[in-house]
Amino acid sequence: MIFLNDQKLLATAWKVDKHDKYLELQISTSEKNQDGSYTNSYWYPRAIGHAFNTLKDVEKGTRITITKAKLTNTVFTDKDGKKRTGFKFLILEADISGQRNEASTPVTEIETQTEAVSDQPW
Repeated sequence: MIFLNDQKLLATAWKVDKHDKYLELQISTSEKNQDGSYTNSYWYPRAIGHAFNTLKDVEKGTRITITKAKLTNTVFTDKDGKKRTGFKFLILEADISGQRNEASTPVTEIETQTEAVSDQPW
């Protein structure tokens, strides 16, 4: 497991599913390459605790700054009885940075995936 503490991970929220005590998010992050182009990564974290309270009103296209998170690779048994691994990304603390500015990091909008992640235990 990896803990990110007092880091500043900038991301853009593309989808927010609100639940009573947590948020399921689809976010993207970007890394600038040496040639000036960007490589985008897409993540599906859950926001809990302080992050839930801070981000509960986040909308599509909002920039967020993740300051504390926990990353784990978990083993679980799927509905067919097979052992599988899954990446778990929990956002523990975050701030709203504002709406994405077209002049800033050029992240392209991701298409919302409808594939269920219900096989994962969290």
